[in-house]
Amino acid sequence: MFALMGYTALALSLLVRQEPVAKRAAVAASASRSDSLRVDRAARSAQSAFEAFRRNRLPTTWGGSGGSGTCDTHIGRYCYWRGDDDEETPPPEAPPIRDRRTELLTTLDSAAHVLPGGEWIAGQRVRYLVEAGRAADAIHAAETECLATAWWCQALAGYAAHVDGRFTTADSAFDRALATMDRAQRCRWFDISNLLSDELANRFHALDCAGREAFTRRMFWFAAPLYSVSGTDVLTEHFARLTRARMSEHSASPDGEAWGDDMRELVLRYGWPRWHTRGSANFGWEDQPSITGHDAGVPYDFLPVVHAYDHVGQLTDADWALDDPRAPMGYAPSYARTMHEVPHQIAVFRRGDSALVVAAWDARADTTLLGRHIDAALALTAEGQPITVARQAGASLVGRIRAIAPIDSGIASLELLAAADRRAARARIGISVGMTRGLALSNLLLYSPGDWSPDSLDAVSDNALPSDIVSGARAVGVYWEAYGVQANAGPLAIALSVEQINVDWLHRAAATVHLADPAAELRVRWEEVPRLTGGIAARGVRVDLSRLRPGQYRIELSVTSPMGGTAVAMREVRVQ
Repeated sequence: MFALMGYTALALSLLVRQEPVAKRAAVAASASRSDSLRVDRAARSAQSAFEAFRRNRLPTTWGGSGGSGTCDTHIGRYCYWRGDDDEETPPPEAPPIRDRRTELLTTLDSAAHVLPGGEWIAGQRVRYLVEAGRAADAIHAAETECLATAWWCQALAGYAAHVDGRFTTADSAFDRALATMDRAQRCRWFDISNLLSDELANRFHALDCAGREAFTRRMFWFAAPLYSVSGTDVLTEHFARLTRARMSEHSASPDGEAWGDDMRELVLRYGWPRWHTRGSANFGWEDQPSITGHDAGVPYDFLPVVHAYDHVGQLTDADWALDDPRAPMGYAPSYARTMHEVPHQIAVFRRGDSALVVAAWDARADTTLLGRHIDAALALTAEGQPITVARQAGASLVGRIRAIAPIDSGIASLELLAAADRRAARARIGISVGMTRGLALSNLLLYSPGDWSPDSLDAVSDNALPSDIVSGARAVGVYWEAYGVQANAGPLAIALSVEQINVDWLHRAAATVHLADPAAELRVRWEEVPRLTGGIAARGVRVDLSRLRPGQYRIELSVTSPMGGTAVAMREVRVQ
């Protein structure tokens, strides 16, 4: 949200026959310059009058700006602050405002038929059609009736499709726009220097235009909030913001302020407001009520840190700070008013040249999802490759899901979405299968053990623990797979340890000389001849955690082959 620090509509009645675009272009070419200027001025006057009419009828909030009173960021004249999960939904729009917008659109339609090559008129027409909930009409107007610069017409179509949630259509339209831009304009459209900080910003500044485009596309691939919805919506959001900023440059604004660099920066960093409210004027120090712009939802920071950008196969949830209110960029997806991290367990296994991923979750503590219809998805993606998505409709708050894709290094994203209520949760890790010939281990998968000794993933995946939080009162199963094991090579040497982490040095020293509680670790070693199935040695063991005190632990498994070579796998757990 942001707030500023600090009529009668003119009807345009034109009798224009609804003729094909080519004929209307000829009509426009023969129109006198004075007639064209008169039509353009009338359209601009109508747009300004509409915004003044709307501004005086906005919903009123009490207490000045209607904001929280604190600014996360100051940008020029504006105070920007991030909302929260309790941010109110927009009130119904007043019928008089809807009626006046319809009148404005009639004026813009008529003006567009007289001046089909007018960029400003084409932009305002698409802007207010989208605002009126007529995205299909806006796309039609941009693609078939707009005779302005080719890239601008396609950008308008992309804008309308993006706001309508048609991200694939938007991506295609923006691609066509980029293809018809000159090189300098295209380079500017991939400039995200004001959205980056620290090391990533330094790298970006050192790149040429081609390098910047590749960097931006990769960054926005990382940043896609839910791959099960779209892998490109952050990219199309960026392009839509650029389009919206160009629309607004010479137009009346809802807050009544003149367009400036600060407005442009606000739009490019956080998007444009989807609705507005008027603050009550505080007589004595404020001449007029201030206007507050509201986002579609909470604007999260979806851009990853430099570690994720450099090491996609090693990324964890820690590589995102979704709730950073001072991030240089925020994005409120139209399909997710809120986005939380979900407690989870995700493990990756080899299957030929593919990665098989097992994911489990426990969303019972997320009050935004309680009592709602939830769809679960597990998306697997690698840069430049199609996204593979396994879906589970009508999922429970606790559940499990599997997906497989031909990926060596990429991302696994567990996603929960209550679409009707626009509430979401996710967990995201890097995939690094490591298709090597030598000895290698899968991730460790925790499961609820029974009275059997499992030797296949199918035997344990339905019992996978929903998160890495385990009970010290019960035993836990640990399952893994070993790859590159040679048949008849002899027994494997296996070591399994459970050791407490995040313990201060004094307690570690005391434990070393047996002065502290020894129940902070568990170690066991053994040898066994593996049974191979399809070249995979699978094993599950039962581990008793009842002697461990509560805390954060690291489970570490080490397997050594008699032919030489050692592989190690680790997973952190919290013992309650």
